[in-house]
Amino acid sequence: MTRPTRRRTGRSRLSIALLACGACLTAASCTTGGEEDAPAGGPTAPPTVHTTPSAGARPGPLPLDSHFLSREDHHKLRSALDLLVAACMKRAGVPLPPAPAVTAEPPRHERRYGISSPDQAARYGYHLAGRTTPPTHPPVTARQQQALSGTPDGKPGPGGSPPEGCNAAAAGKITGTPSFPADALVVRQLNMDSFEQSKNDARVRTVLRKWSNCMKAGGFSYAGPLDAPRSMADGPRASAREIATAREDVACKDRTRLIEVWSAVESAYQHRLIKERAKELAAARRERDDRLRRAAEVLRSAAPSS
Repeated sequence: MTRPTRRRTGRSRLSIALLACGACLTAASCTTGGEEDAPAGGPTAPPTVHTTPSAGARPGPLPLDSHFLSREDHHKLRSALDLLVAACMKRAGVPLPPAPAVTAEPPRHERRYGISSPDQAARYGYHLAGRTTPPTHPPVTARQQQALSGTPDGKPGPGGSPPEGCNAAAAGKITGTPSFPADALVVRQLNMDSFEQSKNDARVRTVLRKWSNCMKAGGFSYAGPLDAPRSMADGPRASAREIATAREDVACKDRTRLIEVWSAVESAYQHRLIKERAKELAAARRERDDRLRRAAEVLRSAAPSS
């Protein structure tokens, strides 16, 4: 489980393209920027599951998904920020080289409950399909970095760049703060809470035991499906042992219907959390829509006249 970290406002524009787009679309509780999350909590009585798990299902949408930034939202915000930073740096006389292209990320929930694709297990084990070396960012000079990050004495930076730096100045035009836009804290909290609550639910604990027993019968000893990748997916490519483990992992998930049960239970927790925190989520949605509106205005103003 990845915990959020406080974002530094002095980061290079070359990193804006990452914006939180990757991990938040794939990890169970991935976060991007913002304050530290509060501890998970929730009612003690487990919610009723209204969906019937079906054999062979794969991780699909969860109720909280509509409260997260979509891929399109990420692209719009990233593009607007890049334009604002580039214009600021150009005015200061210290333009940046183009940022590397961002590679596409897998679907948000692809590995929320561990690997689920038989084909990927057979080909890549626990490694991500198509994972390549991260793009190399062009070097940034000390002058460029100061224009990006701002000056410690509050005076204008190189070429008259803003004292807070071009990064924070650009962010301010979208968010009204020095921080880049990210998924709302309440959304990230509830995403973490629902995962933890569902993992500790008796119905999920039962299916986890079934999965573990299934794995033992195949010669593999793991308490849960999120344990196996931690010891295997660090190398450059999958070993024969890793592939064999991953294939049995997916097969045991299918036999026990682990993904279907866990997803159904977590959906029930998310529905309840959404109802309980409706006012906060509505406020977060309004803030998100306002930031997207500002980003759209930036993109429209930069578009060539027809």
